[in-house]
Amino acid sequence: MFYRRALHSQRKVDMSMKEFLLKIKSYCDNLASCGGAISAHENITAMLNGLSFEYEPIVSIILASQHAYTVQGVTAMLLDVEARQQVILAETPNSANLVSQQPAQ
Repeated sequence: MFYRRALHSQRKVDMSMKEFLLKIKSYCDNLASCGGAISAHENITAMLNGLSFEYEPIVSIILASQHAYTVQGVTAMLLDVEARQQVILAETPNSANLVSQQPAQ
C-alpha cells in the first residue's frame, strides 16, 4: 500500500527527469516484488501526473494520441523534452546578452 501511494504522490519538483523516472521505476519494482503488479497505463499515469506545468504540452500530446505509448516510449520522450529545455535555457542568456549590448541608434 505504501509503494502505491508513494508512486501516485511522487512529484518531479526539483529532481532531474532521470532521477524522477528512476524514483517512479523504483516504486513500480517494489510493488511488483510484493505481488502488486503495475500496468503500463498506471505507470505512465504516475509519470505524467508527477510533472509540473512546463511539461503540459508533451503530457497533452501523449494523452490525446490515438497511439498507445509504452513506458519506454514515454520515458524517452520525457528525457528528450528535458534535454531540449536545457539547451534552450543555455542559449537564452546569450540572446538576452546580445540584445542588451547593442548600441542605441
